[in-house]
Amino acid sequence: MTEKRAMDRLVPLLFGRVTRVLVGVGSLVLIYAIGVNTLTPIGTGALAFLGISFLIGGLVANPGCELTAIPNLFLSQENKIHIK
Repeated sequence: MTEKRAMDRLVPLLFGRVTRVLVGVGSLVLIYAIGVNTLTPIGTGALAFLGISFLIGGLVANPGCELTAIPNLFLSQENKIHIK
């Protein structure tokens, strides 16, 4: 139980937040530069999902995994998803 409380108090460092935002923007720019027609629909969707997840994770300072950044927007504080 104390491990869950410790995870709730973690705050990402500024470098980590900036890096997440840059990777997220880079992913979305990559989709634009390569072109949606060049990528498969699954590849475009996966790259867009990761890009948006990185952006959200960096902007809201989500200490968890990037894959859980979008679901954590909709969950209450005690129900946040944490992946080790």
